[in-house]
Amino acid sequence: MDKLMENHWFLKGISLLLALMLYMSTNLTDKNTTGNTSASLFPTGDVTETVSNVVVAVNYDEDKYIVSGVPKYVKIKLEGPKNVITAARSQREFGVSLDLRGYSTGTYDVPLKYTGMENNLKATAQPAKVKVTIQKKAKKSFPVEVKYSNESQMQGSMVEKPTIKPGTVEVIGTEEELAKVALVRAYIDLKGITKTVTKTAEIVLYDEEGRKLDLQTTPSKVNVTIPVSNPTATNNIEKTVPLTYVKKGSLPEGLAVTNIGIEPNEVTISGPKDVLDNIKSLEGVEVDLSKITESTTFDASVLLPKGVTNVSPSQVKVSVEVQKQKNVKHKTIDGISIQKNGLSDEFTLQLLSPQSEKISVDISGEASIVDKITAAQITASINLQNVSSGTHDIPIQVSGPSNVSIEAKQKNVKVTLVKKEKPDQEVQGKPEQPDSQKDKENETEKPTEKPTEKSTEKPTEKPTEEQNKESEKKNEAEKQKEQNKGANSNG
Repeated sequence: MDKLMENHWFLKGISLLLALMLYMSTNLTDKNTTGNTSASLFPTGDVTETVSNVVVAVNYDEDKYIVSGVPKYVKIKLEGPKNVITAARSQREFGVSLDLRGYSTGTYDVPLKYTGMENNLKATAQPAKVKVTIQKKAKKSFPVEVKYSNESQMQGSMVEKPTIKPGTVEVIGTEEELAKVALVRAYIDLKGITKTVTKTAEIVLYDEEGRKLDLQTTPSKVNVTIPVSNPTATNNIEKTVPLTYVKKGSLPEGLAVTNIGIEPNEVTISGPKDVLDNIKSLEGVEVDLSKITESTTFDASVLLPKGVTNVSPSQVKVSVEVQKQKNVKHKTIDGISIQKNGLSDEFTLQLLSPQSEKISVDISGEASIVDKITAAQITASINLQNVSSGTHDIPIQVSGPSNVSIEAKQKNVKVTLVKKEKPDQEVQGKPEQPDSQKDKENETEKPTEKPTEKSTEKPTEKPTEEQNKESEKKNEAEKQKEQNKGANSNG
């Protein structure tokens, strides 16, 4: 053995063997390899690996056709030497393509082709074929409609008709796809806008059922100019009214409201006089009890009713105090009269349901508090502001002590509003006078007419008749004289 160790050829052979073993073990690891991707001088055996998310490149006449059914990504199973696969995965020089050149309209099963593969690699796509549908490309122009959001937050400002450039867009798709297009909209957020602005908005397509359509449009965006005007102060008045809240939803089981406060509890509103005259208080804050799990304070925006142009302050602090209920009690109170708020003087109101104009409410809360609540502490009201003539279902708002839950058994009332008829003098333009008055007027008018007739007609007739009678008498007298003369001469 010592002799072998002293033999330098033996040592060289051992070194070469160890080097080969080290090289082979390195190529069997999963380290990333760069450089030449050709086969190793010392093959390590074939392996199989799968590469995911390989993009499918499609070749077709894009000016004439639309292709559907092509997957965006496929998987490729690679089989070959480990070092070659590792290098191929690292450099990603291979790919998958779908060649549809030469195909006409129709549905086809087309095999995928591979590009950039090493000769000693075997590739299999999953799936190996794809079913594609080729249809003729069509184009159609549609008008663009502008839809606003947060319009109610434009305090003191009014939006006029917008200008859209371009006013129409060209939608590209198949004939079948274009037939589904029902709405072409551009959305504009008006929050914070106080003067005329121009905004860029993306085009959104919808079908008749309100579902979005994924189709190409040219252009994909439009410029929308929104004219904003501020009504002059001469057309508006200001009025300070109490600010109240509306409860929405219910607290989680086991909790009860002990107090709801608003700071400040009065706001100043602006708007046309005929609108503000019908507003006695402003239900401008919504308190969503379903989101409250403990006593809290939050900022809330004051909601503006229709016709009101401004409110100050526009934000208030709302504090909601809750406590865990120990002894919960439920009670029903009947005979709560319905108040009608905001009814214009132009209308008469008929309440169809309930005809009694009274409702019942359910109250729940701490037993000691519920027992003391009476009907006089509960208010039920409906808001008739800006309600037009006709029959409507109006929601009932109930309020009362804040430390209990109050719900109306009947959620809505059915009312009919009828526009009052204008008086006859307004309709005809001239007041219609009673017959007695007409007779008096006739009596005063006749003397002014008849004397004129007498003075112009009858006085001219009487002299003519008298003259005729006198001339007749003269003629008869002359005849009588002649007869007398004849008689005398004969005698």
